[in-house]
Amino acid sequence: MSVDFQNDLLLITCASGKQCSHLIPLVSQKFKRLRLQVNSQASLNRLREQHPNAEVVQADLGDPHAVSKLVSGATAFYLVGPSLHPRETDVCKNVVDSAVREFDNGRGSLKHFVYSSVLNSQLSKLLNHDCKRYVEEYLMESGLPYTIMQPTHFMDTFPVATLAQQESPVWPAPWDPKVQFCFIALKDLAVASATVLEQREKHIYAQYPLVSAGPHSYEEVIAIAGKEMGKAIRIEKMSYEGAIASRMKMLFGTEDGNPGMKDIMERLILYYERRGLMGNPNQLEWLLGRKPTSYAEWIRGNLQN
Repeated sequence: MSVDFQNDLLLITCASGKQCSHLIPLVSQKFKRLRLQVNSQASLNRLREQHPNAEVVQADLGDPHAVSKLVSGATAFYLVGPSLHPRETDVCKNVVDSAVREFDNGRGSLKHFVYSSVLNSQLSKLLNHDCKRYVEEYLMESGLPYTIMQPTHFMDTFPVATLAQQESPVWPAPWDPKVQFCFIALKDLAVASATVLEQREKHIYAQYPLVSAGPHSYEEVIAIAGKEMGKAIRIEKMSYEGAIASRMKMLFGTEDGNPGMKDIMERLILYYERRGLMGNPNQLEWLLGRKPTSYAEWIRGNLQN
């Protein structure tokens, strides 16, 4: 089950998204064979230009035939599911089924299945967490050699560049800014995921809750950002409806979108209004071999870029 970086084929799904934009440059330094799945023609064109040595494939993860072709010949699989998709559980179960056939009880090509899930998937009030909880269970019972990555709330959704450009910056708060969260920097998640893929055997059947920093309230995040920018940042609380529309536009480019996606977003905003996400950075520190990125370090790095 050891890794053959010259010949092993690493398959990564949702490869044009935020997570994979940090992961692909890392794994491509060692894995010489990459297959990158995307959803749109625009993503296909962009990734083919960015990663000319990779095989980039446009495929619908909800189509069993397309997924079967996608998984064929893969040695390692990094599954990122469709974000806030109302059928995420079904889509990811379909992917697991195809992986099981490719694994073929250890006789096939597939040697490692890594699932990018979410911190605290037990939180059933959060529909996007609940979807992943069922996928985790399905994967655990599948017979596949798996690893489950469970990242918390992304630092990278915070609009530090936009605020830095404003003379009198204002952050529109989509939920109560006093509620505390733990955060992860996507660059930390990428390094941890690359480590798991490159070391393989060491991480089979592991689950890793992943946290870089926190707990911090967004009031504290704003104070950290303001100190790094040398500016006072004002917080304006958005209406519930405005928060939903804003987050939908940020993630999907439109305020409308699929009604099922809006259902998930509505529950998420309500939950974050009262409760955040809590976790511990110890496992991420072990995977990284260093202290994870603090919020101040992340903001400083983005301002320098």
